[in-house]
Amino acid sequence: MTKRNTLQKSIVSEVFDRMTNHPSAEMVYEAVHEKYPGISRATVYRILADAAEEGKIRRLKLRDASDRFDFTLTPHHHVTCKICGHVADVTVDAGEAALTELARASEGFTLSECHVEFFGLCERCRQNQI
Repeated sequence: MTKRNTLQKSIVSEVFDRMTNHPSAEMVYEAVHEKYPGISRATVYRILADAAEEGKIRRLKLRDASDRFDFTLTPHHHVTCKICGHVADVTVDAGEAALTELARASEGFTLSECHVEFFGLCERCRQNQI
């Protein structure tokens, strides 16, 4: 791995770590490009894909949206605003075990992962609806 590549990874990681909105690769690229215009879109996308593959970040495949990335690796789910697309974490509680057991019992599945996506309106969009 070249020094330049390591520097690019460091820059993308630094920018991503400051983003708390479950950004898409394009959102990360735009934030990186603003400060470091020499880094290409392909490089940012590749660095995020590699980090997800290595388990350093989580790739979220949300319905009706481009993939998003999350730095929280502990089990949790997400809620997505139907108007603006804002994504927020939903904390897993004791009910998770019952949900997992129900899925496991359904037609003999062996579970590898679980992700529940809730939909609604974020506070800002709800305020704008009034």
